[in-house]
Amino acid sequence: MRDRKTQTLPARFVPQFWGDADGRIAIIREIRRRVDLLKADTASDSYQKDILCERAIFIACQLETQERAAIEKGRFDAGRYTQMVNALVGLLRSLGLERKAKKVDDLRSYVASKNGRERE
Repeated sequence: MRDRKTQTLPARFVPQFWGDADGRIAIIREIRRRVDLLKADTASDSYQKDILCERAIFIACQLETQERAAIEKGRFDAGRYTQMVNALVGLLRSLGLERKAKKVDDLRSYVASKNGRERE
């Protein structure tokens, strides 16, 4: 860990978005796949739910990394792990822990969505 006293803030904030990440990298594709899966399972229909899905997957990936480090290297911070699990549970509760069906207007729109076409 870096000493907080030696850290400096950048002169200008430049946001970095998941959408701008290089999709050729396998881990980026896996994260996107997981986010899409969670969005589908929670029937995410708003920007607010979308960002909660992204945060939940980020925390889940962090937890998996900590679990691997615990098994492979014997490093484990129980306090940090517990806080992250609690954060993940809170996000998942906000999204709904059960799978939700997508709302479909009619059969034609459902078939069109499966074919990747807009409703005619």
